[in-house]
Amino acid sequence: MANTIGNGKDRRLIDSDGDPIDNGSGRLKVAASIDPNSSVGQFALSVASGSATRLTSVSCSHVDIMANLSNTGIIYIGTSAVSATESMALYAGDVYSISISNANLLYALATVDGEDINVVYYV
Repeated sequence: MANTIGNGKDRRLIDSDGDPIDNGSGRLKVAASIDPNSSVGQFALSVASGSATRLTSVSCSHVDIMANLSNTGIIYIGTSAVSATESMALYAGDVYSISISNANLLYALATVDGEDINVVYYV
């Protein structure tokens, strides 16, 4: 769990060892790698408002979900109980990344009917 030190503009996030996890710009440093032996696939999905839309069934080890750049509302990603209070909120262009065994374990809910997400999955 990250801790904060300092106050105002000099605030920094640090890890449990006391090492900074941001560069002072308010952005986290992220190091990521993809197994060169993995295969990648993708699909797009239109998300309804009012009821949860289950993601397409595809066995995987990881998914990246991006809210379409043209979306005007918020898309919530979560379990079958997806809601505005219990889920990850994605605004246009936001990406949610999660390690998971099948994309269909996730559901999406839009505040505007017919908004789109793009899903990249890694096998």
